[in-house]
Order: sequence, then C-alpha cells, then structure tokens
Amino acid sequence: MSENMDMNKSLDIVETEPESETPKPARKKPNRKSYSTVWNYFTKQMGADGKEKACCNLCNREYLVSPVFGTTNLHRHIEHHHIPKGRNVGPIMMARAVPVQAANLPPMPKPFKYDEATFKENLMRAIVQHEYRYELLEEDGMKKILTTICPDLKFLDTGTVKSDVVKLYEKERKKVFLLFEKLARRVSLSIDVWTNVKTEEYICVTAHYIDRDWKLQKKILNFKYLPSPHDGASLTGFISNLFKSWRVENKLFCITVDDALSDDTLVDIYKAQLNGKKALLLQGKFFSCKCCARVVNLIVHEALKNIDLGVYKIRECVKYVKGSPDRKKKFLECAKKHNVDTNLGLRQDIPTKWRTTFLMIESILPYKDAFNELQNRDVSFTDCLDSSEWQFVERMYKFLKTIYDATCTFSTATYPTANLCFQGICKIQYVLKEESRGMDEIIQSVAAKMLSIFDSYWREFSTILSVAVVLDPRYKLDLVEYAFEKIQKEEKEFYLSMVRQSLYGIFNEYKANLASSSKSKDKDRKPEGKSELDRYLEEPKIEWDKPMEVLEWWKENQPRFPELAKMARDILAIPICPVTPESAFSIGGKVLDQYKGSLKPDELEALICTKDWLFPSEGSDGKGEDNGLTVELN
Repeated sequence: MSENMDMNKSLDIVETEPESETPKPARKKPNRKSYSTVWNYFTKQMGADGKEKACCNLCNREYLVSPVFGTTNLHRHIEHHHIPKGRNVGPIMMARAVPVQAANLPPMPKPFKYDEATFKENLMRAIVQHEYRYELLEEDGMKKILTTICPDLKFLDTGTVKSDVVKLYEKERKKVFLLFEKLARRVSLSIDVWTNVKTEEYICVTAHYIDRDWKLQKKILNFKYLPSPHDGASLTGFISNLFKSWRVENKLFCITVDDALSDDTLVDIYKAQLNGKKALLLQGKFFSCKCCARVVNLIVHEALKNIDLGVYKIRECVKYVKGSPDRKKKFLECAKKHNVDTNLGLRQDIPTKWRTTFLMIESILPYKDAFNELQNRDVSFTDCLDSSEWQFVERMYKFLKTIYDATCTFSTATYPTANLCFQGICKIQYVLKEESRGMDEIIQSVAAKMLSIFDSYWREFSTILSVAVVLDPRYKLDLVEYAFEKIQKEEKEFYLSMVRQSLYGIFNEYKANLASSSKSKDKDRKPEGKSELDRYLEEPKIEWDKPMEVLEWWKENQPRFPELAKMARDILAIPICPVTPESAFSIGGKVLDQYKGSLKPDELEALICTKDWLFPSEGSDGKGEDNGLTVELN
C-alpha cells in the first residue's frame, strides 16, 4: 500500500513538472510576402540597434519596420520627398507587387540637391551663349521663378556675374593659348573694325586654320577697343602687341585687313618687321589680302546708285500693297486679271543689305502689269514706275543677277575655303568687261566704273586665288588657263607664268622647311624624281560636277603628298572671304547692338571671345536676316 502511494506521488510529480516549468512553444506565423509597392523603393535591413529597418533606396533614410506602423509612413516619405509636385501618384500607390519598370512608370528622380558651384558655372555659360543681360538675376520676375524651383538659391549681384564671366573667359583663354602654342602649322588672320552707337571703334582679330582632322576652324583672339590715333605706325604697334600676346608671329601666313583700316602702311610696316625675323614665306609675297566680298559690295553699291529712284519707287510699291487688307485684295484682283501667279509674293528689303534689295527687285518684276493696273484703279497709288523706269530696272536686274549668282558661290558657306572664291571672282570680272563694251550706254558707263574698282583687286590678288584653286583636284591648272583665256587673253601667258612661278616657289619653300625639320632626312630620303607637285598636276582630275569636299580629299591623300598637303592646309585656310554669309551682301559697316555697346571693353571682349570659343557653331549665319521681309499675297 505504502509502495503504491509512493508511486502515485512520484507519478504526480512527473506529470506536473512539465506543465509548470516548461511553457508551450508559441505558434510560429508564416513569413508573409511584402505586397506593397513601397518596397520597390525601400530595402529591409537590420539596424545598429538590432531592430529591423526600412532603408530608402533614393536617400538612405531609415524607418522602423513594425506591424504597428505599417507602410503609411514609407508611402508618405516617397510622396513628399521623391515625387515632383503635380505628378499623378495614383498608379504608384495602387499598383500591387509590380516593379516600377514593369508598370511602365518612369523611374523615380534622384533627390534634388542645390550645388552652388554647378549653378554658377551653368549660369555663366548661359549668359555667354544667349547674351543675357548681366542684370538678369536682379529682376523680380526671374527671382520668383528661381525661388520657386529652389528656395535656398543664393542670388548673385550684377558685379559678381560680370566678374565670373571674365573668370570664365580667362579660363578658356588659357586653353586656346595652349592650342595655338602646340599648332604645328601656319595661321592666317583677319582684322575687322566694329563700331558702337557712340561711334567708338573696336578691332576684332580672328585666326583661321585647318586642324589635324582637316576641318576649317576660326577663333576670335581679341576684341579690343581701338584707341586713337589710327595712323599706320600706331596701328602696327597696337596689332603687333596683340599678336605677340598669342605668340603667333612666327606662324603667320596671311592677314586680311578690313577696308576701314585703309592705311596700307599698317601691313607694310608689320611685314617689314616680320621679314627682319625671317618669319614669312617668300618674304611675305602673299602676306596681305583683301576680303573679296567687301570688294563686291563696293562695286554693287556703285551700280545701285544709278537706280536709286527706281529702287525707291519699288520699295514704296511693296509698302503700299502691304499697308492694308483692302489694298492687298485690290492688288490680287489686278494680278489675277493679268494671270500672274500670286503665290510668288513680294519682298521688302533692308537698304544696307544689297542681297535683300536685289531679291525685292526680283520679286516685283513679275507683277509689273499688276502694279500698272493698280495705278489705273487706285488714285491714291502714286509711286508706280513708268514704262521707261520699268525697262531700266529690268536691264539692271539682269546685269546684277550675274554678280549676285557669282557672290553666292563663295558666300554660301559660313567660312569658305580659299579655292571657292576663284570661279566667282572670274565670273564677275568677265561680266564687267563684257558690259563695259556693251551697247547699253547707261549700263556700259556703270560697268566701266565698277571694273575700275574691281581691276585693282584682281591685279593684286588673282595670283593667290589661282594658287588656291590649283589645289582643288577638280580643276588644277585647267580652270586657271580657261579663266585667263576669257578674261586676260592678251596677257594670258604672263599671268599663267606668274601663277606657276608662285605655285612652285611656295611648294619649294615648304619642301625645304619640311626637309630641314626631319630628323632622319638622309635615312628616309627617297630617290630624286618628280616632285609631289608635278605628280599631283599630272594625275587625272576628279570630275568637276561631282559633289566633293576638297579638305576631305586632302585628308585622304595626305600620305601620298605629305609636302604638298602641308602647303595646301595653309593656303586653303586663307581668309579670302572671312565674313559671314549675311555680311557678304552688306553695304553697311559692322555695328555693335545697343547692349554690347553699353559694356565696358574688358566685359565686351570676355563675352564675344568666350562665346566664340565655347559655342563656335552658334554664330550668325544669316538665316534669320530675311525674317519678316516676305509679303504674302494669298
């Protein structure tokens, strides 16, 4: 009995001990998948305190992960800190377990962080590129726009902006200086004179060269205020100091000088200085050049003076039709009566740009009968040309069209290579000679005056123009021989001998310089035979009517003609027509606009040079000069 009782007690102990001392294990919940799209932007990780955290993939901010909090705070973080205002966040908040990319939603932007240095650099570049006024940031409207984007923005005063633009100029100038210091070829320069509204003069020096990739390049080196006096000796000293600051004196090939610097002593004195240093080829025989477009402008100005009254009346005719819808309607009726195509339209002109004046004359001639009809119908229209005036304008138009077409051959490119000018110049010379011997007495007189102006240019620069076109593999010497046969038949052999003598003289000097600079000329010297120039001239020409880039041809054939290619690189870069297309047809001088004219000289130079260096393709190309000049009739 006692044994049974003891056994029962022991059994009781055995049964009760697990219940009191060992608790039942808790029921383990299964891992739930995170369905919320917020986890596309957050990553779960253990924090330093041992607690699970949600870390933002965009800004690394951490939030405690807890069933109590859910994901509301995480959604709120994304919405407030990483989604731009106004963006539709519904697709993001409603999507279920679909990655952002799969939902065709744009990726979340990186958090905005204001960087003062980046802002200032981009601001300076924008001011230079678009020529914004330095006071732009001090205007209330601009301040409101910028503070809306970035409340923490620190605004710059005008003085700081000007100073920073000058610093940008100095930074870029060092780069350009190093470029010319390492340039292993000659450079040609053009010198232009600009004036502001106060008639103060500035001098613009531009370098022209062909780079290692055989691309024609130009860079403005200086835009300096030109102090008095403007005599030859003073100008020579002033310009010489500019060239010395760039260390290009020993690399010069040619200088094209503006007509405003008409004192020939400038070039003569400077050429003598450089010849003393033996810095020029052929003792500077081709050191001086004139812009052919400027010469054309002079002779066209002479022609337009003879039809001043006719041009005035044409200008008034166009203005009258443009003046009101009723006049235009009445003119349309007159045009339709005479079966004139009204889709052609009329054009107005800019008096200082003879191209626009020529195109205005061209546009009005088909409407001659319509204007005569309008005069009969409308008593208030009193500026119509009479029959003799119409006839004279038509004759002058045919005469000027040849000059216009010829000028287009070397002004279609922003900065043409030298070989493009010869053909156009020859056409003008030929037309002037023919018309000066023509039957029309008035045009004969006009052409004779124009020819006297043009002859001085032709005699002085026809040789270098000819050498340049010989280096065009489509023409070589054939075009030169043909042109002199047409223009200078009596003196053809004399001019051809001058061209050949100059061509071989320049080549031999390049050949000698290349040989003296070669470190292994004895080792690598080829057997004497025909020169590269002889072989080039003897090879068949490329078909002239096929489109071809002459610089690309020389790039490809440079290994075959290394000496001649070096010569071609420098000659083809001569700024024979260094003006932009719209300036090629401009009779007026170069005038700074009111904003640029109000800047101090150092600020103006910093703006113009830096824009040319940073944004070389954004110069004026003339495409916008005709905006608003066309008068549509329909």
